[in-house]
Amino acid sequence: MQKIIACNDDVLLKQIGELLQGVEVKEPEKDYEVESHKNLLSKEQLEELDRRLEAYKSGTEKAIPWEEAKREIEKKYGF
Repeated sequence: MQKIIACNDDVLLKQIGELLQGVEVKEPEKDYEVESHKNLLSKEQLEELDRRLEAYKSGTEKAIPWEEAKREIEKKYGF
């Protein structure tokens, strides 16, 4: 939710709004409990992904095109 609140991408926010149009919202009651969805990634994996994204955005970590990565994998592992 925090990322949605902090988002300033109008197109993305419009898409999120459209997705939520059919969602039925219940008013919280004292026994109201938020459904949680178990993430398939561990907390450490999510933190590493966040770290890498921030490094990429700041320019301290570079990305390479998929075709180049694919060639390197094929060369190294013979795929």
